[in-house]
Amino acid sequence: MTAKEYLWRVRDAERDLKRLEQEYEQAKADILHLKAIQYDGDKVTGGKIGDLSDAIAAIEGYMERLNAQWDKLIALRKEAKALIGQIADGRYREVLTRRYLQGQSWEQVAVDMGYDYYYVQKIHRRALKIFQER
Repeated sequence: MTAKEYLWRVRDAERDLKRLEQEYEQAKADILHLKAIQYDGDKVTGGKIGDLSDAIAAIEGYMERLNAQWDKLIALRKEAKALIGQIADGRYREVLTRRYLQGQSWEQVAVDMGYDYYYVQKIHRRALKIFQER
């Protein structure tokens, strides 16, 4: 695994977490739109949440997955932060931290660091090379 692939795992974990949070919010919204239970009709599974017990089960499932994803993200960030912290050059540490741990765009990294966009790209390449050696 390359340094870039390793660091992207952190950003991907955060994106997965945000997606799960959106699904959780949708499940909560679905509860608000539940209609009265019709006991005389056929029960159809799949699709939207049909009754309160399905809604509660869905919410609990989302919460378990959210908690697991939070744990994964925290562990990945902690590990990546420790590895980045071993790099001697502060510019390299800052670029990697801002890009992969804080999720900033290249433009935002450049502005925050007071560097030209292309110089940030150059620092990034060097930082990845040093990170890969570790």
